[in-house]
Amino acid sequence: LGRLESKIAEAEAAAVPAIDAEQMHPLVWGAARAMWRDGHYRQAVVGAAEALVSQLKARTGRNNVAETSLWQQTFSAQPPTAEQPRLRWPGPSDDRTTKSMNEGLRLLTSAVQLTIRNPATHSSDQLTLIEASERLAVLSLMARWVENCELEQADEDGGGSD
Repeated sequence: LGRLESKIAEAEAAAVPAIDAEQMHPLVWGAARAMWRDGHYRQAVVGAAEALVSQLKARTGRNNVAETSLWQQTFSAQPPTAEQPRLRWPGPSDDRTTKSMNEGLRLLTSAVQLTIRNPATHSSDQLTLIEASERLAVLSLMARWVENCELEQADEDGGGSD
């Protein structure tokens, strides 16, 4: 019995992980679902990326800047201003993980805009199932992290507040 349990454990460890698209972030999968099911993978990725940008605009109240700049400004290390609220990873500002997540989000979010959303939007090249799946997975992870962030706005004297 012990050898059988060991073989089962080995087989499970060697198995390829399966990601069910319906388990992705609801914002991402909700925006991608119809096109995905029709086999229009590039358009599904575009829809998911646009939904994420729309959510960011709604959350920050900003519609006055191009999307890549919006991501950069929203996760800027600078304090928020009246016109530019910030999103921050929750936790003490002096915590190494919190600092790392904030810096990583600043870099990742604009990179995703430039490398996933923009090429899918401005190209007519189709994506394969795996290419689109990988892109949706990145967008889903980003949506979860953005959702976990706290909105930081400037208080009346110009400084930041939670």
